[in-house]
This record gives sequence, structure tokens and C-alpha cells, in this order.
Amino acid sequence: MKKYLFILTSIVVSLQLSAQDDVNEILDRLSKKMASYKCFYFEYTIKTEDIQLKTSELQYGKVLTKGKKFRLSTKDVYLYSNGETQWQYLKPENEVVISTVDANSDDFFINPIGFITGDRKNFKQRLKNEVIEDGINLTEIDFYPRDLKTPYAYIRVRINEKKQMPYSIKYVGKDGVHYTIKINNSSTDIEMPDDSEFVFEPSKYQNITVVDLRE
Repeated sequence: MKKYLFILTSIVVSLQLSAQDDVNEILDRLSKKMASYKCFYFEYTIKTEDIQLKTSELQYGKVLTKGKKFRLSTKDVYLYSNGETQWQYLKPENEVVISTVDANSDDFFINPIGFITGDRKNFKQRLKNEVIEDGINLTEIDFYPRDLKTPYAYIRVRINEKKQMPYSIKYVGKDGVHYTIKINNSSTDIEMPDDSEFVFEPSKYQNITVVDLRE
């Protein structure tokens, strides 16, 4: 009996290691592909779901990246980052919050592409399923944060391996609020933007409130 249990355990461990190799290979290919783009533009929708209140909200946004620089916009919020400094402009309040960029952040709104191209050392990855959405075959991978103090239980990423593009990123919150970011139109064949496009100029806005959080 011990012999059979040993064999069974060995098979299970081998399958787990094989699956982990597959995950790393998939993510490495995607990461290299995304990192190879000099600039990248995409439009997205973000769906906010409150499981307890049974509410749902959908917003639209756009992102333009150039290396570590990016510009993100929604209806009421604009984010600019030159790779060192980030500006978050809240349109309804006419207020801008200035902070130092956290290069290791896995938050889409702080580092839109960095979560895919980073080293992922802060997560355990698990290959879940092959799923079909909108008629597209997608690979589904769950990321579990090693830091248990994070506000979300896991992040679920769906990848279009045929195009080597992320399809959606879902943050599953421990508080029952989930955020699903779905990438829609995207393009890498665009004119190289000037670096000034990733810097926010408060002086161009009258009566703006500036909150500077940099040390």
C-alpha cells in the first residue's frame, strides 16, 4: 500500500510541477511580447461589482504607454506617469494628487502593463481553465498574493494566446467588491508619442487644488 501511495504522490507532484512550467512559459511569452512594444494603446472597460449589495457599474477608459510611461483616462479621472512621478487628476473636484511611482505595484491604475511584464515574485500562479468568451479561446490563470494583507483574494487573468495579448484582468476583493478590466481595441502601430504627453501640467488648470504626497 505504501508503494502505491508513493507512486500516486509522485504522479500528483509531477503534474503540479508540469502545470507550473506551463504557466511560467505562457506568462514569459506574453511578458516578452508586451515588453517588446515601444508604445501601446488600448481601450478598456472596467466593471465594478458589489456582491453584497448586488450592484454593478461599467466605465470606459483609454491607456497609452511608452516604456514605463503611461497616460490613462476615464470619464472623471486622468492618470499621468513619466516613470518617476504620477499625477492623478480628479476632474469633478478639479484636484490633482502627485505621488512617487511605485514600480512594484500590481495595481492596474498605478502600473497598467507592469503587472504582466513584471517578475511576478509576489504571487503564486495557478493555471485554471481553457475558456471561451466572445467566441475567443482564452487561457485562464489565477494569481494568489503571497502577502495575505492585500485587499484582494486573487487576480484572474485571461490571455488570448493566439494574439499574445491579455484579454481581461479581474481583481477579486476580500470585501466582496470585484473589478474586471477588459481590454477592447488595441494597437501597437501608432506614432511614437512625445514624453511631454505623460506629464500633467497643473498650471494649465484654473483654481486647481494640488496635493503633493512626494517626500
